[in-house]
Amino acid sequence: MNDEQLKEHIELTTDKTFRFTAERLVLKCGIRADLKGSDALADCVILYGVGAVTGYCDIYRAVGKLRGVSSKSVIREISYAIAQAFDIEEKFSALVGIRVRRQDIHCSLLIAYLGKLFRNPDLSIFDDKRNDIA
Repeated sequence: MNDEQLKEHIELTTDKTFRFTAERLVLKCGIRADLKGSDALADCVILYGVGAVTGYCDIYRAVGKLRGVSSKSVIREISYAIAQAFDIEEKFSALVGIRVRRQDIHCSLLIAYLGKLFRNPDLSIFDDKRNDIA
């Protein structure tokens, strides 16, 4: 990742509207806000939701670069936050509208679904500022 991409990712993940939307989605899944994985997952949702980064390995690498840790640390933090979430299967299933078993919930699944919800104007306050879509 070059300096220009890093700067763009920092701007995206610190945008107040994007941050509020991503954190709200993460909290609705029952993931505790006091865990580092909660913030890392919100960063991943923002980057995936706006289409800045699309491959999961690339997302973990980008968030690791933002946070000064390895991509494996990002995955480990998010996985720990998922493991600590109370009733994540019920809350996540209600949020996305399909039944998901707890053993099927992992980092990439959350990023994919929450990223899609992040872009949905009916479910979030997302406003794609880069394309001037209201």
